[in-house]
Amino acid sequence: MGNLSLGLVLAAVTVIRFAGGAERDFVSAIHEVPAGFTNAVASWNVTTSDGSWIETQLRARVGRRWTNWYAMGNWSRERALSHRHSVNERADADGKVDTDTLVLEKPADAWQLRVFFHPAGAGVAPKLSLVAVTTGSPSSPAGSSDASEAAWGVDLDVPERTQRVHESPDALGGGGDAWCSPTSVSMVMAYWAAVEHKPQWDVDVASAADGTYDPTYAGCGNWPFNVAFASEHGLGGWVERLGGLGEMQRYIEAGVPLVASIRVAPGELRGSPYEKTDGHLLVVRGFTIAGDVITNDPYALPGHIRIVYPRSQFERVWMGGSGGIVYVIAPPALLARLKP
Repeated sequence: MGNLSLGLVLAAVTVIRFAGGAERDFVSAIHEVPAGFTNAVASWNVTTSDGSWIETQLRARVGRRWTNWYAMGNWSRERALSHRHSVNERADADGKVDTDTLVLEKPADAWQLRVFFHPAGAGVAPKLSLVAVTTGSPSSPAGSSDASEAAWGVDLDVPERTQRVHESPDALGGGGDAWCSPTSVSMVMAYWAAVEHKPQWDVDVASAADGTYDPTYAGCGNWPFNVAFASEHGLGGWVERLGGLGEMQRYIEAGVPLVASIRVAPGELRGSPYEKTDGHLLVVRGFTIAGDVITNDPYALPGHIRIVYPRSQFERVWMGGSGGIVYVIAPPALLARLKP
C-alpha cells in the first residue's frame, strides 16, 4: 500500500520464527541496523481461530533514544468482529505510520517489535509462527546487480486471474477494480496449491478481497494483511524490500513467484493495461532469456494477463514506486530453507 517516491538502496529483512507457535505476548530483542533506515514494515504469520486477534507495535532507536511504540496493525482472520484494521494515529516528532509503513523523520539504527495476543471469548489464543521486519533508506532508485542470470528463461506456471470481477456483494474497497493485491495473492496461493497438491490453498479473488480488507484504509492493499491472509490458510511469508531485480531473480530461481508493488506514470511501462497508477500490485513469475520481467498483471482481462515488461522499465516503476516491496509467499518449509 505505502507510497514512496524513491527507491531504496539499502534494504534488509529480519525473520523471526517460533517453533511450535507462540501463544503469549512477545517482545523481540533489539535488532541493530548498522546501515540505518527511515522506513520499516512489519509482517506476521498467525492463526487467529474463533475470533482471537493480535496487535503489532514497532519502535526505533534514533540517536541514543527510542521513539514511542507505533501501532503497525491489528489482525484477525474474521472481518465481522472488527479486530482487523490498521490504526490511525497522529504523527509525532519522530515519524508516523502510513497504514502499513513506519516512516521516520530521521535515520534510526535499531528496531524492536512487540505483539500482544488477544484470546477469543472461549479462551482460544492466537498462534504466531513468524514475524518479520524489513527496513530501508530512501535514496535515488537503486538498480540491481545481476550477479546471477540463472533465473533468465524461467517462467513459473502461475495461474492467471483478473481483479476485474464482480462477485463481491459489498464491493469492498472499491470492488474488483481495486483488488490488485488480493488477486495477486490469490494467484500465488493457487500456484502453490497446484505445486504442493493442497487444494485448500486455492482461494478465489472475492474471498481473498474479503480476507484482506482493512476498514481503516478502506481497501485490500495493506501489505502485511495480504501476507497474514495467506498464512491463515497454511502458507507462510513476509513483506520484504529488495535491492533490485538481481535479488528478485534469486527467488524466481528457487521457484518462488513474488507479488511486487509498482507505481506507473504515463509512458513509463510499455504494454501495461493502464496508462498510469498511483499504486498497483502484480505477480512476477519469471524472466525471459533476455532478462525481461514476466508478470501476471491482474488488471488485464482474461487471455491477456501474462505480460512481459521491459526489464529497465519494470525496475524503474518497482524500485521508484514502492522502493522494491514484494510479498514473499510460499510453503513454510521452503521459506525456512531460503531465509534461515
